[in-house]
Amino acid sequence: MVFSFILLVILLLIIIFMTAKIEIKIINLVINTQSNNHINDKYEIILKLNILEKLPIIKFKITKKKLIKMQKRFQMNEKIKKLEKDILNNKDKIDFKFIDMVKELRKSMYIKKLNLEMQFGTENAFLTAMLVAIFSSILSIGISNMYVRKNSIKYQVKPIYIDQNFIKIVISGIFQIKLIHIINIIYVFNKKGGKKDERTSNRRSYDYSYE
Repeated sequence: MVFSFILLVILLLIIIFMTAKIEIKIINLVINTQSNNHINDKYEIILKLNILEKLPIIKFKITKKKLIKMQKRFQMNEKIKKLEKDILNNKDKIDFKFIDMVKELRKSMYIKKLNLEMQFGTENAFLTAMLVAIFSSILSIGISNMYVRKNSIKYQVKPIYIDQNFIKIVISGIFQIKLIHIINIIYVFNKKGGKKDERTSNRRSYDYSYE
């Protein structure tokens, strides 16, 4: 009886682990280079850990006020400046494994919902048109490499023909990634050195529907 109970608990934990997802919800985030603060005040970023598909067990909300408090408490501005300095001083020794890991995580990301608008303006009309075409292509290719819920994506890149450099990004969306994908990718890069052929084949063995 005890053994059966332990087995049932282990099985339940495995099911919970296999279905656990990290969800990132972005609400009304606006980045505007013409604004003094560059980022709007009334945005929210909600981080959740869900189990059994939709049951949240951890939830954390980020707002501008909370972010400012965190920056002051942990002295984030000083740490970021130090990190930038270290990168510039040691750019020849940078390990790009972390960047490759981020790329692999992006491929495992599931876009549940996305509303994105980008506006570009430069002092040169031809350059503005070129930037719009380039970023439109990057968005299209990037989204095509991710899991996407049908009819959940709305994005556009607009040229703004003004005699100054200008970028405005407005984004709201819901993004998910399975915890097992994160653990698998980290394991592969640490164990096998992050070779492209190894991590791709390993990642595919864990692919399954988000729906």
